[in-house]
Amino acid sequence: MPSLYPAYLQELTERLCSVPSISGAAAEENACALMLKNEIERITPSFGHRLETRLIDCENDPLGRQAVLAVLTCRNPTERTVLLTGHFDVVDTQALGALSGLAFSPSLFTHAVRDVGLDPESLKDLESGNWLFGRGTMDMKAGLALFVGAIGHFAHEENLAINIAFLAVPDEEVNSAGMRGAMPEFTRLMNERHWDVVAALTGEPCFWTKGTATSPAVRPYYTGSTGKIMPYFMCLGVPAHVNDYYSGLSAALLAARVVEVVEANDELVDGEGFDTLSPPCCLELQVRRDTYSVTLPQCAVAYFNVLTTTRTPADVLEWCKNAASTAAARTIEHLARRRAQYRARGGNTPELPEIRVIDFSDVCRSLIERWGSAEATYKRLTEYADALPKGLDAREASIRIAEFMVEQAHIATPCIVVGFVPPYYPYRLNTNRTPKERKLRQIVNDMAKLGGEMAGDNATMTHEVFGGITDLSFLGFDGDERALSALSQNMPGWGSVYSLPMQELLQLDIPVANMGPAGKDAHKKTERLELKYSFEIAPELLRQTIVRLGQDS
Repeated sequence: MPSLYPAYLQELTERLCSVPSISGAAAEENACALMLKNEIERITPSFGHRLETRLIDCENDPLGRQAVLAVLTCRNPTERTVLLTGHFDVVDTQALGALSGLAFSPSLFTHAVRDVGLDPESLKDLESGNWLFGRGTMDMKAGLALFVGAIGHFAHEENLAINIAFLAVPDEEVNSAGMRGAMPEFTRLMNERHWDVVAALTGEPCFWTKGTATSPAVRPYYTGSTGKIMPYFMCLGVPAHVNDYYSGLSAALLAARVVEVVEANDELVDGEGFDTLSPPCCLELQVRRDTYSVTLPQCAVAYFNVLTTTRTPADVLEWCKNAASTAAARTIEHLARRRAQYRARGGNTPELPEIRVIDFSDVCRSLIERWGSAEATYKRLTEYADALPKGLDAREASIRIAEFMVEQAHIATPCIVVGFVPPYYPYRLNTNRTPKERKLRQIVNDMAKLGGEMAGDNATMTHEVFGGITDLSFLGFDGDERALSALSQNMPGWGSVYSLPMQELLQLDIPVANMGPAGKDAHKKTERLELKYSFEIAPELLRQTIVRLGQDS
């Protein structure tokens, strides 16, 4: 029966891990959802508490995946509610090499992992007997097990004073189609029942940090989630035969200058100290053509991963347009120097062109003018998007739509078009604005301190934000509708390739934190879960957190 007993939590964790719910494997992801639903349905509440559990379809998910929604309603009517949420998809097992066949059998994998050549830290952890290796152990099926156990525990707690909602979703590791698709139904239920959601807790683990000469390794708890946005730069050159180089302009050169300007640019780095985020990074750089050609590249695309805790889509778009202007100027400066050298040798070259910078919404407006109306434009673009190959990567689909629109709009070149590709994660911060935020921050601080004391190592700390990406991002938006509309107006394929529950984002404002297990090396072959902390200490911290959230401040 679901409970917070260590033996049960480990057994359920390993059972959940046995389902190979790799992101994008819809049948397996749905199988894991069904396992969670069936497990929660084993709980028979006492003292008049009520429990309901169901599978819900993830809206607009082309793979037809489902999420699990459960609600434990306490007997004494209250609007106060806590949301426990997490994902049941995992990354693939390619990093595990020859042992990939054991990846979803944690006990067997832990026994066998010694043979893959472990680093000293991983080997030390293995030999301690306090770590369970395997895909999904720490990211994040142990966290889901904790939450199921907590529902089982509080279903028999006479003095339960808060409703507990549970939402487990697929696809967090790729596009967050699960959370994006589940939020409309969760929000509908929240409004229908007049819930006051005082906090959302994720079962994402405390990812052990790496120790340095000045700071020891710790298990970090956090009260915020990093935002992520993916700006793209479509560089449109002027085609010319390579033997007539200066009569054209290479899109490849233009894209190279964009990468030079944007990559690792400190102007886009947020945070200080432990909470300093990684700089912008180019995730794709390509010349867009299918065959060999001796024509200067006419189109090249680069898109970037940008992490933020301060910038809205409107802010990032403005920065990227300025960066594109800088890249354009550097391109002209480079060509001017090279052209002078070429002329000195007797070569004949025309004047250099002006390189314009526009955003994707400018392309949309040009296309609407050409096609007569927004309705006609939307219809033709939807038809084009629907004709793209099924299963095409969302970023590639977005770029193909942008290419089609640029071509149809007859955009004058050379030019850099700036916009966004999927996905997008709003940042969520605890700024002590509200009583809910202040209360949750105090609880998390107290639990982090208590966790270190119970572990006997004091190796716990509260951070402002989780350095990676979580589905907590979709529980509110720190900005207005105008700032968010900059995303929808500048993402090719918005509404067909990718979308967000916009109204829900603007309505919700739920304080967030992690309250899960502890582990190391997510996504690596050495992914592992710290057993004693995860199954003996973390459950007590979660229990106390829920109790305190149910109390008057």
